[in-house]
Amino acid sequence: MISAGLLSDALILGPAIWACSYLLRSRWYERQADQLAAQGRDAQTLQLKREEARYFQDFARVMPNWMLAALTIGLGLRLALTVAAIWGA
Repeated sequence: MISAGLLSDALILGPAIWACSYLLRSRWYERQADQLAAQGRDAQTLQLKREEARYFQDFARVMPNWMLAALTIGLGLRLALTVAAIWGA
């Protein structure tokens, strides 16, 4: 059986990793747009790449409800473990 500490860490890290992966994807598309601009590509292609980057940024900001619930439960469990450790010491 897993410990409460490991469970809270997993509940906290899951949503954080999810959001970071989308932020990294958005940064990747921004860099591609910058490279295309340096090459002198057409404005329509640049706009498409920048819209893709914004899509991933928006997706990273809007966390699904179940993921937000997991994050809240994980933070609550971590708080309870911290309080128990302080009062138990």
